[in-house]
Amino acid sequence: MAALLLITMTACASDDKDEESRLRNTVFIGGKTDQPGFNLHAAHTDRGLEVDLANYLGGEIGFHPKFHDVISANREQELKEGSSALVIATYSIAPDREQNVDFVGPYLVTGQGFLIREDYQGLKTEKDVAGKEICTVDGSTSAEAELPRGTTRQKVADYSTCVRKLQRGAIDAVFTDEALLYGFVEQQKNSKVPLKVAPGVTAGQINRYGIGLPKGHTADCKSLLRALRTYLTEEWAADVQAQLPALVHAYPGDWENRFRPDPEDLNHYSSCKA
Repeated sequence: MAALLLITMTACASDDKDEESRLRNTVFIGGKTDQPGFNLHAAHTDRGLEVDLANYLGGEIGFHPKFHDVISANREQELKEGSSALVIATYSIAPDREQNVDFVGPYLVTGQGFLIREDYQGLKTEKDVAGKEICTVDGSTSAEAELPRGTTRQKVADYSTCVRKLQRGAIDAVFTDEALLYGFVEQQKNSKVPLKVAPGVTAGQINRYGIGLPKGHTADCKSLLRALRTYLTEEWAADVQAQLPALVHAYPGDWENRFRPDPEDLNHYSSCKA
């Protein structure tokens, strides 16, 4: 009986430890801090949709979000090693990633497209992608997406590098999620080399951005899920209008239908249900 009691107490202690919330006090969040519209660190300030989301979640659950930079290829590692309690970094929910981390989401849905120089006329249809020099980011879904034969794909660490290459004429286009591209359109609209998303030219898959967290933290997962469901209903539209105006301008009257997830879908795509 004593041995059985000891085993039971040990199991309970282990369960309590597993369920201890990491979402208290200051919570370190891995983010891509060079992505305008989503998370841009400048003048000692973080600004963007993902920053707004993190602040909302912190207010609802009771923690203070603190972002630090993470590149796409290191997002799973950040969570597995405990460097980040959460990753909010245009992190698409995908089966291969779900083997290593848990997700809550989506908080945005987007197809993939091509960012080009505003005066460029060489990319008008999907067939035009063939033979072009395309830049994307290592560790992203666009890095593995199927493109027409003959396309040359450069893989770099971040999209800001791709955009600089595009503006100096070293590549023909940047390929990634359409919503993300509109953040760069807005950022560069008054630059010497303004940019645009190639109208109607798509490739790859539909991506659903999720909040990444270490596997097995069910209570935190459910807390995030409940808060996100409320966010999508109460705050999401105003935040997108404020942070991604070029996206809203590109799809007047239809941007919510295209990019806003259905709150009822969260249980389907998240690693927990609430």
